Amino acid sequence: MISGSLGDQELELLRYLSEVGGSTVGEAAEGYGVPRGLSRSTVVTVMERLRKKGYLVRDRGEGTFTYRCSVDKDEIEGGLIQRFIDKTLAGSLLPFAAYFSRSERLSVAERTELEALIAKLEGASEGGADLAEKDTES
Repeated sequence: MISGSLGDQELELLRYLSEVGGSTVGEAAEGYGVPRGLSRSTVVTVMERLRKKGYLVRDRGEGTFTYRCSVDKDEIEGGLIQRFIDKTLAGSLLPFAAYFSRSERLSVAERTELEALIAKLEGASEGGADLAEKDTES
């Protein structure tokens, strides 16, 4: 069962583990901890917190445990994005959307995907409006 919010370090380690597909403590300490100046004990502590919260599962291998994500990458990235929106943009999506509308960094493929997402949102809101109208007609 997944419970509890995640701190920045937990989210980043979870993201790392989702990218590498799972890891022993030693591998995570080397690949994630060393570049960030974190000790092995810090990495172990964070991995165990994530496991107790239900974000990681631990499998016993040959003398070591391997930790892997119990949530998919989209859910992890969603958490990172939500944290950014809440902390940096005070919960508002408008500055985020405005940035993308002015950004010259979007590739053609990214722009196309963004337009498809907007069309999906517009379709969902129209469908919701249709349902609301049917409710008031009844």
